[in-house]
Amino acid sequence: MLIGLKLDVGFSQDEVCRQLYGDRDILAFLTEQGFDAVETPVGPQTQPDELREHVARCVGAGLKVSLHPYSEGSIFNALYFSPDEDNPCRRLHERFLSFAAEAARMQQYPTIVNIHGAAGTDKDPRPFLVERSIAFFTWAGRWCRENAPQVGVTVELQMSPNTDEPRQRIGDQYEELAEIAQASGVGVCWDFGHAYWNTRHYRRPLVPPEALLPRIRHVHCHDVRGDEDHQPLVYGAVPWRDFLKLLSDHGFDGRVIFEVPPTEFPKAGGLQSLIDSAQALRDCRQVLSESRG
Repeated sequence: MLIGLKLDVGFSQDEVCRQLYGDRDILAFLTEQGFDAVETPVGPQTQPDELREHVARCVGAGLKVSLHPYSEGSIFNALYFSPDEDNPCRRLHERFLSFAAEAARMQQYPTIVNIHGAAGTDKDPRPFLVERSIAFFTWAGRWCRENAPQVGVTVELQMSPNTDEPRQRIGDQYEELAEIAQASGVGVCWDFGHAYWNTRHYRRPLVPPEALLPRIRHVHCHDVRGDEDHQPLVYGAVPWRDFLKLLSDHGFDGRVIFEVPPTEFPKAGGLQSLIDSAQALRDCRQVLSESRG
């Protein structure tokens, strides 16, 4: 089980990061805290040269890199996917899958590209959005098998929109995740915070059904404070230790990404909240490792 942290391209020049970490060498500090990996958000605005340099720096520091494309509300979303070579959604994600293949070669270790399902308006027929998601993930999984077998694709559990938001997100229900994963052959990312909110707002099941658990190959782990998501693991709202125990019992040995942006740590006590969260994750991993023998 690898412990990772969300880390943006350009982190070392980012003002919020510099305030959080001070004059520390950020990558060296993260490895000292026991992080094995980073997950980097990417999108249409991500510059290839900057991403390539970022990956090289992280791998050079001993950190395994995964990528997390964002595309909601744009023509790059799975809603607009087609297999045509000039399709914008296909072209953008093919670029990121290729970068992930480079990362896997550089780090001599498999990597993940974690992607959201289709997002549309509340007027779009939901079966159509599911179908578009399956078509996209079927293509992505096949592309990796044929071109980059060391790259895995996961479809993420999304957070359901608020009742006043005129939108839909495919994959905000476990049944849809299972349908997409089974039809396309990709893995699943269980976002613990999203599960918490979907239960709190809509009384949906907190824990995935038994049949979905073996398909979970990637995790986003974060806590909640009041109405704020993506918080350090210091509040005790999300039962993330129980979730990891459940996954471990089902053979999970993937990445656990501590998905908290640098803006949130000052609210929880600053850098110490990151240190405490990393320690909690390491302790949990140790307990799970010992329990599995």
